[in-house]
Amino acid sequence: MSRSARSILPLVRSLLLGAATASSMALSAGIVAGCADENDPETHVKRLDDPATLTPSVNRLVQFFEDAMTRDNKDRSGPTVKPLLDKIIEPMTQKCVGGDLDERTRSKLIKFISDTRDPRGEACLIKALKDYKPESTEEDVRWAVRGLGAMKSKAAAGPLMEVFVKLQHGKPKGSTISRDVHDAMVEINDPSWEGQLITMVERPINDPKDVATMRNELFWQITAAELLGWQRSEKAVVPLLKVVLSPVKADAATTAILALTKIGKPAIQPAIALLQGDQKELIEYSKIENLKGAGDKASPEQKKAAETAHVAAAALVLATIGREESVKPLLAALDKAEDIPRAIIARELTKVPRTPETIAAFQAAYEKTPAGLQIPPAGINARVMLAEAASNFFDASMVPWIVKTATEARGEEDDVAQIRDVSLQTALKLMKPDQVADVDRLANTRTSGGGTVGKSMEKEIKLAKDLLGACGAKVECYVGKLSEPASQAKETQFQGIKSAYMVGVLGSPDVRQQIIDAMPKISNAAVRFVSVSVIDALSPKGDADVASKLQKIVDEGEASRDAEKISGNAPFKTVIYRLAARAQ
Repeated sequence: MSRSARSILPLVRSLLLGAATASSMALSAGIVAGCADENDPETHVKRLDDPATLTPSVNRLVQFFEDAMTRDNKDRSGPTVKPLLDKIIEPMTQKCVGGDLDERTRSKLIKFISDTRDPRGEACLIKALKDYKPESTEEDVRWAVRGLGAMKSKAAAGPLMEVFVKLQHGKPKGSTISRDVHDAMVEINDPSWEGQLITMVERPINDPKDVATMRNELFWQITAAELLGWQRSEKAVVPLLKVVLSPVKADAATTAILALTKIGKPAIQPAIALLQGDQKELIEYSKIENLKGAGDKASPEQKKAAETAHVAAAALVLATIGREESVKPLLAALDKAEDIPRAIIARELTKVPRTPETIAAFQAAYEKTPAGLQIPPAGINARVMLAEAASNFFDASMVPWIVKTATEARGEEDDVAQIRDVSLQTALKLMKPDQVADVDRLANTRTSGGGTVGKSMEKEIKLAKDLLGACGAKVECYVGKLSEPASQAKETQFQGIKSAYMVGVLGSPDVRQQIIDAMPKISNAAVRFVSVSVIDALSPKGDADVASKLQKIVDEGEASRDAEKISGNAPFKTVIYRLAARAQ
């Protein structure tokens, strides 16, 4: 054997030994890998610690969860889902909070943990809020707030408020999550937010032409007003009144009024003081805000209107709350008010507990109202507005008066025509069987065009007469008619509307439960609206139990995610808040 051959042999042996060893190691590793159960979640939990397998492991564990949810019919406490989450939620949360993740994997983890609604994943979702970068991480925030809101996470209160303050509703990406952030704020609504929310609603809006800023401010202030209402914040009463007094914040005014209604009794005295002219600071604020749009070019009429704008605003708040102690201040203000405020106060009298005094004051105010008076800013005819509102008294004794004032109306042709049309509608709603002849007199009144007032309402007139003939003075009969198919159909819905009004005219508080029991079969939105208005009218002292039952209907509608049901229940909310406020 040559020297060179002898020198090569050890090298060859070494290489062969190395190859054998490597082959052996590879085979061993293959055996170990082959022993790992790919269908065992714990296998993939262990792989979360290896950067090379982290992302596929996250994907696989998320798939396990989705499959388990399918097997358990979306029950997060189901027999498949719960044991799985016990194994995977904490290690996945740890990776979300402290792991070095790429953007896609992080987002997938956040969405998964949000879907679990598991409090053990709270830290991951809170981190997503703390990491919020406007116009960048909105999708992560969307999933985080959905999960935290559903869990009512108190630990998320601070970070959620930070997101709320930073969120730009006036920008494209910000607007996509504003509803989710709002909903989470409502679910969590931490009392520690009160001071910050009050500061928000007090912020002025100086330039309504700056659309982006306007959108941001209205989002913040509408949400803040709603939250303060749910907190029943007494400290927020005056700031919320300021929102109502500012025309620039008109889009937030309805929410502010509802918030004051939720607060209830504590809001009454400040509103009465404003109505009576005792809140000097608020009155001055109202003047400035009402003239803000006109600037230095305000006309004498605008300046005069600004002087008394607070009266109508205060009346609106008091009437929406609807407690008995609002009645006397409203009647006193009505006596002193000029045309436009007087018409608005008269309209609001239909929301407070009905008395002979409120009806007489309403009628007197109507008769003082010029036939051509327009209510700004929409320019609605004041008498038309009042003729329609008169039906909310649910008092048939008003029918002869309605007929008389309508037939004797004088003024511009268009104004008179509108007044008579709406007066006939109201009379049809309220008339009892012995008043048909009165209403026929109005219906047969000749118009300037050669026809009659009732010509366009022949179908409604027939439906009303047929209904009165069938039910007479029997309340139970009208309650039964509420849920009939004919009352839900658009073509014959006036049967349901008239039935509801007759329940209000003839019924007592005992009938409220019958209306609630009939609600599942009342699908027509107009009929539902009048029906819940009847419950309101028959509850002059409020009723927490009835409010609770109505809230249950609203909650069931929301849970169903049926847009038609949700829309049909929308009027319930004001009635619910008013019943609760009256019962305080």
